[in-house]
Amino acid sequence: MFWHRISLMDNLNNAWLIAIYPLVSAALIMFCTHKSRTISRSLSIGAVALGLIHSLIIFFNTSASEVFETNFTWIKAGNFHLDMGCIIDPLAITMLLTVNLVSLLVQIYTHGYMDEDEGYTRFYSYLSLFTFSMLGLVISTNLFQMYFFWELVGVCSFLLIGFWWFKPSAAHACKKAFVVNRVGDAGFLAGLVLLYNFTKDYWISNSDTATLAFSKLKTAAEWAVFSNNLELTGLVSLTAIGLLIFMGAAAKSAQFPLHIWLPDAMEGPTPISALIHAATMVAAGVYLVARVFPILSIPGAEALNIIAWVGGITAIFAATIAFSQRDIKKALAYSTCSQLGYMVMAAGLGAPVIAMFHLVTHAMFKAMLFLGSGSVILGCHHEQDMNEMGGLRKHMPITAITFLIGTLSIAGFPMMAGFWSKDMIIAEAWHVSQPLFWIATITAFMTAFYMFRIYFKTFEGEYRGHAHPHEQPFSVTVPLMVLAIPSIILGFWGSPFLNFSFQNYLDQHYHSHMAVGEAPLDFFLKELSEPFGYLPFLAFLIGTAFAYLVYVQGIQVQGKPVNEWFREKFALVYKCSLNKWYIDEIYNFVVGIFMSIFRWTYKIFERWIIEGLLINGLAWRGSEAIGEVLKTQQSGKVQNYVLIMLGAVTLAVACVIF
Repeated sequence: MFWHRISLMDNLNNAWLIAIYPLVSAALIMFCTHKSRTISRSLSIGAVALGLIHSLIIFFNTSASEVFETNFTWIKAGNFHLDMGCIIDPLAITMLLTVNLVSLLVQIYTHGYMDEDEGYTRFYSYLSLFTFSMLGLVISTNLFQMYFFWELVGVCSFLLIGFWWFKPSAAHACKKAFVVNRVGDAGFLAGLVLLYNFTKDYWISNSDTATLAFSKLKTAAEWAVFSNNLELTGLVSLTAIGLLIFMGAAAKSAQFPLHIWLPDAMEGPTPISALIHAATMVAAGVYLVARVFPILSIPGAEALNIIAWVGGITAIFAATIAFSQRDIKKALAYSTCSQLGYMVMAAGLGAPVIAMFHLVTHAMFKAMLFLGSGSVILGCHHEQDMNEMGGLRKHMPITAITFLIGTLSIAGFPMMAGFWSKDMIIAEAWHVSQPLFWIATITAFMTAFYMFRIYFKTFEGEYRGHAHPHEQPFSVTVPLMVLAIPSIILGFWGSPFLNFSFQNYLDQHYHSHMAVGEAPLDFFLKELSEPFGYLPFLAFLIGTAFAYLVYVQGIQVQGKPVNEWFREKFALVYKCSLNKWYIDEIYNFVVGIFMSIFRWTYKIFERWIIEGLLINGLAWRGSEAIGEVLKTQQSGKVQNYVLIMLGAVTLAVACVIF
């Protein structure tokens, strides 16, 4: 036991190495092994595998009550200090396992997907750097450190989304992602600075604690409210600070109206689409909300209510767009926006543990769905239009089966991972906000419909394309099969059948509605008989059945297939959905107005004031006028110069004396 504890403490003290492994891998690939595909691939995959093993050792050897935190001073100026460190608690361990597992499988998959790409080793170096950034964010002990890695995640996403920089669409997409996230990050930084401004005396008096440390964030915020005149609501208040910090989360997690970058991020290679959408960049926003939840939930602050509605609106809004998308990756991208809306809504409803539960289950089946779409794209010779697919189940059976598992899970098929996590969010909405409950339930119907639309159009019926589809090698299909397992069974970790173990792991004070001694099956059936239990299930059944009737049976209305009839009868609605409700165009119009004003003010200020008045006016004409005056004094007569000198000396002496 003694040696066991020493070994455990070594693993905890060295937990920061989990993030360093991929950083070392990225550096070695960039500067040393970029000529060798085999060595570069092995370094990148090995680094993440090592991090996963290290994370598993910590997970199996620590209890839910244990929190390990270590810090060192990074910057110090007077009483101000910034710290860097490593925190290991249940929330961090959960994210370490999720990020490392998904990243490992994505990197194995990358070998098969990018095998013919000239940038093969460069892509692996970017993946390693991206993984390092996300892991550094996860183990951050304070908001300042998290912001540092937050920005690094943004830089890595820019590199990966724009990996095929020679494609104009990819170049545009990476710039769009970068700019939109800067808008959110500006809010995050403003909230961070405001929070520090109101709590700085607390951190100065507690100099042994990292500034803005998550472990003391609630205590510091309460001190600011009761001792430093920080209002709970108002223009400059705890609510405003919470919403500013949430702006960063909203941008990273693609919440309305900062969601516009995520679908365009599909221009990057499919492996990075899977990594961004499953376990890294978009997960960072939900993780941030979970970390700062203690200050968002202080009684009297109103940020959580707004956050819940932002999540609910995003969930249903993105689902309406997913209905009509033809590109398989973009349809999945809007599905991600919608599911992230569920997570944010759960956090806003006061259930960050359930939000994290859905984050973990979603990471598994969404990674599998994106990797499955990549397998389809490769098998169809880089075709992404679902109208050019169909019947692929016969040609790609492994991809089809795993894609069906992911579809069932996200749609809410009973007992699968997505069923437990998503339906818990809907149940939470029933108890807290009836309007959000109905939004979540309608979104559940829409999710089942558009996900089975994707599956049926891709894998059922007859092949409509012109390629020769074929199944992919094991480097592509094995990650799909591995991810299929948690997509089926992972939800039981947070189900009544395992006594809500996941929720209790993250929050020892988690309270379920299951009575002490109550049989899990009886509790499950009782919950299923409630409106918040059977309505989402009915939504799943109706959405799935409707998709089957439309895309497999081909039912008709007035002699036309129902989808064609709908496109004609409701042309305006369909067109708005297909064009993403013209949000991009609205942004372009608004930005265009500001740019016109900027150009106009630039012309006035730069050309008329700077160039006209100051440079050509005062500087040029003024110096010319002064020169005209001074040149009259240049007579060439020595006696005049002597007279001026004597006068100046006399004046100077007079000033000294008097």
